[in-house]
Amino acid sequence: MLSVRDAAWRVGKTPIIERVSFDADPGEFIALMGRNGAGKSTLLDLVAGLRVPSEGSIQLEHRPLAQWTARDRARAIGHLPQTVHVHGPLTGEELVMMGRYPHADRWFESDADRQAVHEAMEECGCLVFRDRRVATLSGGERQRVLLAACLAQRPRVMLLDEPAAFLDIDQQLHCFELLRRQAAGGALCIAVSHDLNLALEFCTRLIVISGRTIAADLPVAEAAARTDWLSYFSTRLERVVTSDGRARICYR
Repeated sequence: MLSVRDAAWRVGKTPIIERVSFDADPGEFIALMGRNGAGKSTLLDLVAGLRVPSEGSIQLEHRPLAQWTARDRARAIGHLPQTVHVHGPLTGEELVMMGRYPHADRWFESDADRQAVHEAMEECGCLVFRDRRVATLSGGERQRVLLAACLAQRPRVMLLDEPAAFLDIDQQLHCFELLRRQAAGGALCIAVSHDLNLALEFCTRLIVISGRTIAADLPVAEAAARTDWLSYFSTRLERVVTSDGRARICYR
C-alpha cells in the first residue's frame, strides 16, 4: 500500500531525515518511534503529502503521492498531527464532521456523513461531547474528539502523531485497542509513540528513527525478544518478562 524510497527532507542545508526507505501493507499497525527531534513528525508529514521530499519518492497504492489530487489524498489518508489549533465556537460534532469533508457533496452533509460521525464519536467514547464547544473540553477530551474526526474520514491509511497524548491510562489503552481494530479491519495505521510498552502490546511492527534514518525495523514479536534496539532510546532501559510470559520494558 505504501512505499517510501530514500526519502529525505531538509531545512535549508540542515538534514532532518535522509535515506528513509520502508514498505507498509494494509493490516499493519506500526509504531514510529525515536527520541525527540529524530524526525518522526517530519516523516508523517511527508507520507501525508503535507511536505514534499527533498530527495527520494513516496508511493501510495503504486502511484506517486505527488500525482494524487488533494481531495483523493484526503479520502485515502487520515492525518492527526501532534498539535491541532481549533478556532471559533465549534462543537464536538461539528469538528468531527470536518473529517467527512473529502466525501461531502460541496457543503451538504448526507445521512451517511452523519452516521459516520455518530459511529466515530461512539467508538472514541466522546459522543457525550457532541454539543459541547471544543474550547470547553479538556486536553484528553479534545484528543478523543480529534481522533473521532480521523475515524469519521474512514481513510485507508491512518497517520497519527502521538494519538494517546493527554489521555489518561484507561483512554490510552482504549486508543491503541481502537487503532489495532482499525488495522485488523484492513487499514494501515502508523502512530508516533514514546510508550514502548503500548507499542509492544498493541502494534505489529516497530520502526525506530535515529541518526536521521531508520535504525531499526522489527516485527513486534522480534522486538519483544531482543534488547539491542533499546539503546536508541536510553541506556537506562531493560527488558523483563512477566509471569505470563509478556516482555515489558522497565527503567533503572
